[in-house]
Amino acid sequence: MTATPPVSYSRRRLLQAALLAPTLAALAGLPGCSLPEQVDGTFLQPWLDHQNWTAADWQRSMKLAQRAGCRQLVVQWSGILGGPEGDWQLSDASFAMLFNAADHAGINVRVGLPFEQRWWQAIGGDEAQLRGFFTDSLQRARSWLAASGLTRQRRFAGWYLPYELEQYHWAEPARLQLLVSWLHDLQQAAIARGGDCAISTYFSRLQTEGSLVGLWQQVLDGTTLRPMVQDGIGVAGQDNHLALAPLLALFKQRGVAFDAIVELFRELPTAGGDGTQFHGESADFARVQQQLEWARASGAGNVLVYALEPWLTQDTPQAQALRRAWRL
Repeated sequence: MTATPPVSYSRRRLLQAALLAPTLAALAGLPGCSLPEQVDGTFLQPWLDHQNWTAADWQRSMKLAQRAGCRQLVVQWSGILGGPEGDWQLSDASFAMLFNAADHAGINVRVGLPFEQRWWQAIGGDEAQLRGFFTDSLQRARSWLAASGLTRQRRFAGWYLPYELEQYHWAEPARLQLLVSWLHDLQQAAIARGGDCAISTYFSRLQTEGSLVGLWQQVLDGTTLRPMVQDGIGVAGQDNHLALAPLLALFKQRGVAFDAIVELFRELPTAGGDGTQFHGESADFARVQQQLEWARASGAGNVLVYALEPWLTQDTPQAQALRRAWRL
């Protein structure tokens, strides 16, 4: 099995770079015009620099989400373990400012557990590596959850597992069973602290004998996780909706509540073309409208975007055009 990471790994790196790009000062004012499109929620992908955000920064971010109609925010992770910057987590003070700003904006917050960077090596490695990662990461997650006081926050709305599921790495039944057992134990540790638990999924373009439907049949048999389905349009193009149709049919058949995630970026060609690097820019509004139409017709309980920041806030011609079309 190849150790090539799915494209979302490099996408994370791009989002980190985009986050550091300058934003328009005009966004702080948020003029009071109406929006042609409203969404139920957005993701926020914290990086180490978010530790430097002031209360005003969090308020600006939540006001933008509020104007887009958001009633919920998914904090993708609370920190990163084993990354190039070393281990870091959002401080209690940062979370306090975030929740305070969300409360004023009427937005509920789903909190992601710390993300373990070793995930990528583990899922690309052999079964022994995978077992070791699952054992170690579960222990650390339980310790973090036991020490967390976030469930006491007024707008706390559940947990998020920051490990996106795709069919490429889980074609082998033994590996899939290990995954389901780990997810079950993670979920149990999270809900024991209060609140439900969600996880994202997407259709990988990498060739494999694995099936996204087969993966989720096993996950749903072993857990009560809430699926959040990425539309994948930003990377795979508009036809990716067809690849997701069997998964949505499974959810409908089993009566499983899920959310849909609309990607607000588009992938640009890279020299390698092998999925190990990702370069992108904000999508055009006409394409986003088509994605939103799909998401609303999918049966999803909520339609979220990935993500208002940075794809609507960075100071690029594409983001500016998207803001204008969205009437921000």
